[in-house]
Amino acid sequence: MKRFLVNIMASTGITLVTLASVGTLSNARFLFISSVFQSLGANIMINLGFLLTRKFESSYAALEITLDIGYTIIILIIFGTVFDWFTNGTPLLILVIMAVLIYSLGLLIGLFRMREDINAINKLLRKRNNKSNSRR
Repeated sequence: MKRFLVNIMASTGITLVTLASVGTLSNARFLFISSVFQSLGANIMINLGFLLTRKFESSYAALEITLDIGYTIIILIIFGTVFDWFTNGTPLLILVIMAVLIYSLGLLIGLFRMREDINAINKLLRKRNNKSNSRR
């Protein structure tokens, strides 16, 4: 549960920074508070979907990534339709690019986290092996 909440907050943070960057590039002056909560809601739905897709593993990483990005885009289209993102000046192509960028950043963060976990486990194993070797 803790990791799920961390993932939601991390993806929401990345979303808001990306949204602010895109807004800055398009000369926007401010970000609505409602956009923050809409982004949080979209990220909750996206991460709930990722929980489901993780239960069905595929031997093809590209297929999993494509399904995740496709699911993300579908959720963004639904949220965009419900909250009128498209009529307020956000083109669908920008949303798709943001989805791919945010997903890619999330993957990179996950890889770094996994690398740290592997290093910690290896350190513990070396420590354990040193203890068992010193007993002999």
